[in-house]
Amino acid sequence: MAHSDRAVISTADDAVLAKLSCVEKGYYQDAFIHSMAKGVKGANSKSYGSAGGRNSSSSMEPIIRKGTHARVCAVDKAISAFLSLQLEEDTSNAKGRRQVVILGAGRDTTYLRYRFGYQKGFEENQVDWFEVDHPFVIEQKAHTWLCNSAPAGYKYNSEMNVATGVSYRASFSSQGASDANDSTYHLIGHDLRSPPSSLFEKLSDPFHGYDRSIPTIFVMECVIMYLPDEASRNLLRYLAGNGAEADQSNQVDSFVTIAMYDPIPNNDRFGQVMLNNLQKRGITGQTHEDGERNEQLSLERTPTLSDHLAKLNKSGFDVAVGCHMMDAYDYGIVSIDDRRRAARCEMLDELEEFVLLMRHYCLCVGVHSTGDRYKAAAATLCSDGKDSPIGFQEGRCTIVHS
Repeated sequence: MAHSDRAVISTADDAVLAKLSCVEKGYYQDAFIHSMAKGVKGANSKSYGSAGGRNSSSSMEPIIRKGTHARVCAVDKAISAFLSLQLEEDTSNAKGRRQVVILGAGRDTTYLRYRFGYQKGFEENQVDWFEVDHPFVIEQKAHTWLCNSAPAGYKYNSEMNVATGVSYRASFSSQGASDANDSTYHLIGHDLRSPPSSLFEKLSDPFHGYDRSIPTIFVMECVIMYLPDEASRNLLRYLAGNGAEADQSNQVDSFVTIAMYDPIPNNDRFGQVMLNNLQKRGITGQTHEDGERNEQLSLERTPTLSDHLAKLNKSGFDVAVGCHMMDAYDYGIVSIDDRRRAARCEMLDELEEFVLLMRHYCLCVGVHSTGDRYKAAAATLCSDGKDSPIGFQEGRCTIVHS
């Protein structure tokens, strides 16, 4: 495995330790984060969960916890808003069926939090949940991390699909009390730099059953930033249904949402520090053996919020809305209750630094629909104002139409 690949994969460890630190401080509840973080090395180079390594998340700065908590709240809000949308249904789409696809899932616990009632959204929907990441990561998640995550009274099960390589169908079966959950859970090994057509071949395999006609949300948290820019654009075009399968997907009404949380360097000094830090880790600025520089990453080619929204539009998303995370925090996406809970957890002395940091991250949501059936839902999801289901506020976000 190339050094740059290992460096990118290690960012999932950083994310899970930051979330673990939030949970340990009381910012939010996640009963699965401890088992998912086991074995991750913290800043003290000791593995979390090993002897002497139990407190490897405690060195996180309050500003990191505040930002991570805002990230969790914003992504949760986007997923919950999608799942709660009232969609016009017909016989071609079983009532309340939804698909959630987490790209670059890493050690993410979102499915588990929804599956076991920490987040709302599964009650009124049959949800097919897919997680996609590098085969090396998926192998570990299927065989180790999830095995340790089953709550008391449940047994973790997984079945590998040999036809599509490193991919699994997983479940948690109740060992006693009745369990009304009817969600399905799939783990797909795939390098997102590869042609997206191969990803959809794996997803659509009967073993997994992804269906383009079912309303779907794709979620990427600090993922698209690491892809070569052209690869990221190809992927987005496919997600919107504008790849080689466009003719097939347009035969039926479809509704696709994308939610992205990403840094925005903003072409300023703080943003340059962000890029320099990634270069030190071997993620950006790499060169081939012949001395030629690798293609720039998406992060380098889309440094602003406007760039992200324009990219979504050009990739086929009809409407895209976004804001930087400080506006998300102050104006409705992160709820008042969540902000109050964060304030009770700990004081923040570096307020100016926090504002600067938050203005260098953004939440973007895009929608693409075909046919008339989902037009109203698409407009609602990307709206602003008091009726915005995600919480985007007029004057504090940007909306672009194709």
